[in-house]
Amino acid sequence: MAAYVPSRDSRAIRYETQRLQRLMTDVAEAERSGVAAVEIRRHRVYRIAAQPTAGSSGPDVPAPVVHLMAASAGEAAARAWAVHGRDGGLYQQRGGYRIASVTQILPESGEIF
Repeated sequence: MAAYVPSRDSRAIRYETQRLQRLMTDVAEAERSGVAAVEIRRHRVYRIAAQPTAGSSGPDVPAPVVHLMAASAGEAAARAWAVHGRDGGLYQQRGGYRIASVTQILPESGEIF
């Protein structure tokens, strides 16, 4: 079984290149405007899986999975609930869902890009 290597993933490389370009733009803008420093936050991609709550529709309905960028697993869960947990949101459909798991998927844990 082959292991995932972010440095061989063209999407990961493209994302990191774009992130660095945005960072350089932010630093240049901060220098022009006189701002002392640019806040650099590490963002990772998280998979947020949901499960039906009690009383939801049957097991044949697939549970929703959302992918978000965030600095931590807790922030990813909070952002997912803020967007999809409101009235009429994804987590309120078919009787309701709750967040069951938050898993970091990119970059790999411990991998520094």
